[in-house]
Amino acid sequence: MKRKRPGSGGTTKLAICTAIVGALALGLLEISVPFQSSYRIGRRLSGVVDQQYLDVTGGCEIKRPANPPHSVQPTWAASYPGSGAKLSWNLITALSGLPTTDDRRINGLDWHKVISVKTHFPTRRTVDVSSIDKIHFPRALLILRHPKDAIPSYHNHLYEKQNGIAEHSTRAPLGDWIRWRDANFYEQMEEWKSHIEYWLDTYPNGGLDGDRLVVTYEGITDDIYGPTHAHALARFLDKSEGVDTVELDEGKVACVWRRIVKYKDIAADEELDGGKKTKWRRLGNNLRNLSGSLYRRSSRRRKTKERKQVDPSSHRSGDSFRPYTNEQLDFMIERLEQLRMKYMERNDDIVMVLESYLDVTRLFRAVNGGSGQTDPNTIFQ
Repeated sequence: MKRKRPGSGGTTKLAICTAIVGALALGLLEISVPFQSSYRIGRRLSGVVDQQYLDVTGGCEIKRPANPPHSVQPTWAASYPGSGAKLSWNLITALSGLPTTDDRRINGLDWHKVISVKTHFPTRRTVDVSSIDKIHFPRALLILRHPKDAIPSYHNHLYEKQNGIAEHSTRAPLGDWIRWRDANFYEQMEEWKSHIEYWLDTYPNGGLDGDRLVVTYEGITDDIYGPTHAHALARFLDKSEGVDTVELDEGKVACVWRRIVKYKDIAADEELDGGKKTKWRRLGNNLRNLSGSLYRRSSRRRKTKERKQVDPSSHRSGDSFRPYTNEQLDFMIERLEQLRMKYMERNDDIVMVLESYLDVTRLFRAVNGGSGQTDPNTIFQ
């Protein structure tokens, strides 16, 4: 029998669900398009996006990345752990046809031969990249995810690693989450905040023509606005010195986006259409290997047993119930509000992202009531 969560039924639930969907529609799903503003762009696109991106299952090819014959000026791909770095890695590679790496050079590639370098700095247990001159990295991509989701995702990663479980395959049991949350939440929330501050302060000029672009996990994975976000990402990457292979055709970008981000949906559609699963299973295997010998080399370096390679957009199995206490949600709201006030004068979409995150968190706090144990995700069920 399905477990019933506190506060998950009735008229209140419907009203809150409607409010949150409205908040997302006006904010999160429009981030990373050029700031003109995003609200107007989102409203304008909403009437044509279905026609423009409806048929995106063909017309593009996902190739293994090729090393460029010349030097490339890389872009930082910065994110707090659990925010979709691996998914972004594969999308960037698919859009550009160029390899990526991380701040540890985990796949052995030199930075001047890759289009982007993944980093979680300045979170703990990461490589300190603060001493690297901006001459070598003149631009940055800041990948954000709501902390209410990023922090549990990071914990799931730690749980998989500690238990030798395949990456992106299993959620930690609820009891493990609660124990880890109560011991680490405040520290992790501060790290999430500090991470944003570092990259916004180091690369202050946001937008496609600036030195930093904000992309949200919520936006890049959205069924409707995802292709628009992917196209903004492609346009930003195309401005990098030495990069001339980025796909900019909107239809093809949408196709690449769907094959990378939504390929499981395509596989399900194919199965319904007659059980044609083979080519999509093969595509899934190709996605897992987009980064070349990343996992094989990293396994040898770390001297750990080789883990099963899994798709970056896979949904972990297990209970998604990840409650927070009222005090923790209040702390989350406080830190989000501090960020919003600090960057209020910025003429880019970071303020809209933070305001959307604030709206959603406040509504989750309202759902929590006095119990502190409501699963926010149930309002969408």
